[in-house]
Amino acid sequence: MEMILGLGLFLYAVIFGVFILWLWALIDIITSKFEEGLTQVVWLLVVFFLPFLGVILYLLIGKSMKKVADSVTEDLNQKYDHLSKIKELLDNGAISQEEFDTEKEKILNQGTK
Repeated sequence: MEMILGLGLFLYAVIFGVFILWLWALIDIITSKFEEGLTQVVWLLVVFFLPFLGVILYLLIGKSMKKVADSVTEDLNQKYDHLSKIKELLDNGAISQEEFDTEKEKILNQGTK
C-alpha cells in the first residue's frame, strides 16, 4: 500500500514538473522575438497543442530561432550613434564644447537611474 502511495506521489510530481516546463515554454515564446514573425505563432501552437513533445522540440530547435540581438546591445548602439552625431555637430561648429559635454553626460547617464 505504501509503495502505491509513493508511486502516486511520484507521478503527481512528474506531472506537475511537466506542467511547469510547459508553462515556462509558453511564457518564453510569448516574451521572445523571433527572426520571422510567423515563427512565434507556430511555436506557440505546437507547444500549446502538443505539450510534452512541443516543449522538447522547442528546447531543441525553437530557442535557436530567436533573435540574437538583445536590448542591451541595441541601447549601446543607440548611445554611440547619438554620441557620434553630437561629435559631428561639435566638429562642424554647430555646438560649443560646453554643449557637447552636457549632451554627452546626458547620453552616458541614460538608463542608470
